[in-house]
Amino acid sequence: MNRGHNLGKLAAIGGFTAVAALLTGLSSAHADELSDLRANQQLLQQRIDQLAQAQAQAPAPLPVTGGVMGAGSSAATGAKAAPGVPVGGGSFPRSFLIPGTDTSIRVGGFVDITILDYLNGGGNINGSNYSTNVGQNGNINTLPVGGGFVPGLGFVNPNAVNRAPPRNNGVFAMSPQQSRLDIETRTPTSFGEARTFFAFDWAGCNNFSCQTLVQGGGNSLVPRLRFAYGTLGGFLAGQALSNFSDADADVESMQFGAVIGGTGGRRIPQVRYTIPGPYGSAFSVSAENPATTLITPSGIQSTDLNLAATGTTGSGTFNAPPQQLTPAICNGVACTGINTTGQSGTPATALVQNNPTVAKAPNLTVASYWAQPWGHVDFAGLLKFYQINDGTYISRKYTGYGGHVAGDVHPNWFGYNKDDILFSFVAGNALGLDASGGLNVWYPLASNFTVTTACANPIPGRCTGQFAASNILVSPIPALSTQWGIQHWWLPNLRSTIAAGAARQEVPSQLIGPTQAQSVNRIEWNTFVNLVWNPVAFITTGVEYVYGQRIVVAGLTGHEHVLVYKFRAAF
Repeated sequence: MNRGHNLGKLAAIGGFTAVAALLTGLSSAHADELSDLRANQQLLQQRIDQLAQAQAQAPAPLPVTGGVMGAGSSAATGAKAAPGVPVGGGSFPRSFLIPGTDTSIRVGGFVDITILDYLNGGGNINGSNYSTNVGQNGNINTLPVGGGFVPGLGFVNPNAVNRAPPRNNGVFAMSPQQSRLDIETRTPTSFGEARTFFAFDWAGCNNFSCQTLVQGGGNSLVPRLRFAYGTLGGFLAGQALSNFSDADADVESMQFGAVIGGTGGRRIPQVRYTIPGPYGSAFSVSAENPATTLITPSGIQSTDLNLAATGTTGSGTFNAPPQQLTPAICNGVACTGINTTGQSGTPATALVQNNPTVAKAPNLTVASYWAQPWGHVDFAGLLKFYQINDGTYISRKYTGYGGHVAGDVHPNWFGYNKDDILFSFVAGNALGLDASGGLNVWYPLASNFTVTTACANPIPGRCTGQFAASNILVSPIPALSTQWGIQHWWLPNLRSTIAAGAARQEVPSQLIGPTQAQSVNRIEWNTFVNLVWNPVAFITTGVEYVYGQRIVVAGLTGHEHVLVYKFRAAF
């Protein structure tokens, strides 16, 4: 009777824990965790059965006869695990219970080797910062472009070095930088389940640590923090996928970037709260880390920019600390020789300009996620706040806004119940990199800002041109993106995905000038098809063909044809 009563309590606790785990999982919006959450109910039922089996096989404890609880004989028997019953099993798949606590922990990840064979389009990776990414935020961002007519400059020749076939074609590289280490904990509390999650890979990079093509193959790779967040019930704080992302709508690719237009890759520091709703829904709001970015005739200015100043010493070269300065370059020509008299009567010759970008308020998001047996759909909205302030005469504020709809549908055609159709669409104004899941060459604002402002308005003969703040123009940039993909399962361990995506931003060439118009992208799009095989459950290998193209503001184009090979062993 007591045994049946205990089993009933176990079942009730298990059901409650499953519901708490599901509701908490909705707040994290992490693709790897969602698959775990779907398995929680089955795992908990198995755990109940295992405990019942252990209870049935363990003998009744001996009576207390003096000394220490039956001379230890019954205690020794009870300490032995029943055949086939795991000791210290955790509350979620592949986890174990930390002794003496209610916390379950899982250490996992995978070892990955990714091989890239650039049939065409690999010219710019020679001697540059190395990456195993040919899609979004990868090689496609800086493909060598051809020649053509550029307004303001006339006809320009193609890049004579990196676009030349002997340098641009047949580039080969491999790297383990996508290898990953994950650490996750879950603890039951009176407020719901508390969770922490850390994830690292070896794609860390900045101006002081990036590896070249050869070094990227394994010499001194730098760790990169992907995730670091904690949750308590529906509350989340830390670095996680943006609430404006939908990882469940992203397609499966052999390389980091997948296709342009995917929303699920945006990781950002944030605080978020999620509440469950009816019919498999969840509603969430978040405040996320801001950044103000400006594309100008002299390049990018941003609150999140790391520029290195270089110099020489008796022992060689060195890198100085980052300098937040704008070179005084007007359409590719240094603004030297200017000796305009400023308002104070002193010379106003400008060689550099302080970075005018300022971020003073977090990004705000709202999202609604609806999960059904046929798939899911996700709606999200975003507000972003920007400031341009040079500390003297310029002080302007702008608001970016946009929304997305994303989801997936299981068509269940011809008996293939695992096949999936995935989609996403994003549109807005001054969204910047959020217009395409973190695409870092998409900018929210464009400006003709280049030199130090010396007065508020033009003063004939004393302060003219861009030395006058009123002549500085700033324009929000509208943008949109979309992604579509189909995944087909040939066998339970063999599948293919075909996908395509594109993004567009309307950068005004009149503001950034003809030089930047040759490098700033107006359109990026790519497509791929792959074949993925799991010979055993923890091994993934496959091959993928990728085609990508960039079109810059001036209309010049570059393209790539790449074969990607992968071998990954999970643990």
